[in-house]
Amino acid sequence: MGWTNEYVPKMKRTIFFLLAACLSGSTYTQEVQKCCGTSSSTFLLGSTNYARHTQCLYAPGELSGAVVGNIVRLYYRYGTSGIANGNTLGDVEIGLLQTSATSLVGTTFLTGFQSVLDASSVAIAPGQSGNWFSIDLDTPFLFDPTQSLVVDIRFETSANTSFGTYAVSGTSGRKIMSSSTTNPSGETWDTLQDIGFDLDQGTGMAQRVLTAAMLHPNPAGTRSELYWRNPLTHHASLTLSDLSGRMVQAGLVPAGSDHAAVDLDDVAPGLYLLQLHDATGLLYSGRLVRE
Repeated sequence: MGWTNEYVPKMKRTIFFLLAACLSGSTYTQEVQKCCGTSSSTFLLGSTNYARHTQCLYAPGELSGAVVGNIVRLYYRYGTSGIANGNTLGDVEIGLLQTSATSLVGTTFLTGFQSVLDASSVAIAPGQSGNWFSIDLDTPFLFDPTQSLVVDIRFETSANTSFGTYAVSGTSGRKIMSSSTTNPSGETWDTLQDIGFDLDQGTGMAQRVLTAAMLHPNPAGTRSELYWRNPLTHHASLTLSDLSGRMVQAGLVPAGSDHAAVDLDDVAPGLYLLQLHDATGLLYSGRLVRE
């Protein structure tokens, strides 16, 4: 398969954040967590005067339970301000990035994030102080526990600008924020929100979407192949990303295909995330090791 720059477009959707307690039947658990602060900060999912755009950095040592896996859901904790009314955010984008740095330098926003959520509207239900609410991601993110995780959140509108989430204070160099989603820089703040996330540690999501999917060989040298049983009903895009979320390759897989080849000649040795999407959403997500 030849690689191209063609992508299947994603439509923005309206989603709802749910209390973690409502997700007891989920196949995932909140395995990784940074908890528990006591400052109720509006500087993440509320304030438009300060925080339409935020980046928060979480160092490896403060994320308990961290292991390799695909991040499929994020969690935040209700603070004390504005939570009885919940909130609705408009034009929301979330990106994830990993870095060896343990703090943000200066006030310039980092770039190169992998997009994991793009929604026209996000509704956060009213909740109780200290409880967690969850955010399901559009696209899984391959997480490396040896590196820091940076979470980039942007929204244009906020119905409840006093909505608070719990955070730890006195954490300089961990958050940059701006009232604009387009400014390349912002200001630093010394609160860092409590966070949790769910991991898919299996071989990928293919078993739930593609029938009998298999990636072979893996680890691979200069070439690997992804096979599945039933031919695709739509054109699909196949992407290969590194641990920082940077897209290394992208290609178009025609409708009717039952396999796709990954040419690794120009890919450096390491761990990568291979994903297959069509117009209906994610079909496959799995780890590929380049020897």
